[in-house]
Amino acid sequence: MELKIIKTEEDYKKAVNYLEELGDNPNFENNPELIEKFELIEKLIELYDNEHYPIEKGNPIEIIKLKMEYMELKQKDLIPAIGSKGLVSDVLNKKRKLSKKMIRELSKLLNISQEILNTEYELSLTKFKEITKKIPVTEKAIFKFSKALWSHIENFSNLVSQRGSIFNVSRV
Repeated sequence: MELKIIKTEEDYKKAVNYLEELGDNPNFENNPELIEKFELIEKLIELYDNEHYPIEKGNPIEIIKLKMEYMELKQKDLIPAIGSKGLVSDVLNKKRKLSKKMIRELSKLLNISQEILNTEYELSLTKFKEITKKIPVTEKAIFKFSKALWSHIENFSNLVSQRGSIFNVSRV
């Protein structure tokens, strides 16, 4: 096969087939020329993939759940990495963000890259909705905020829900 930049789907399929042929060659591991061709074709395929089939980063919580299912783990199995049964539940239900320590521990436990687990994701507003349901209708007010301002209000509400208070008090 002639080595060239992959521009079409047909070229791509040919390159993948050729890559498989090279890898299946019984003398592959002992032949530096085959290894070099393999690496070059692999790079050409990777360039085409990145341009035509970019992979978006996934939601780390969904990735954790998939990995748990694959490894046949239950929520209780994450307690050593996350901290407590309640914390595990909050994290998996997107009520609490992953901390740096949780990311490190989950990375080890589930064999997932820390970079994947450190991807930004939205928290669930379930807790906020539960709180507002308890407010009597007479005390509720309807406000029309811009999307940007509403986003700040939601973030603030999530912080209050996570911390249990508005302020962090510390002794100096």
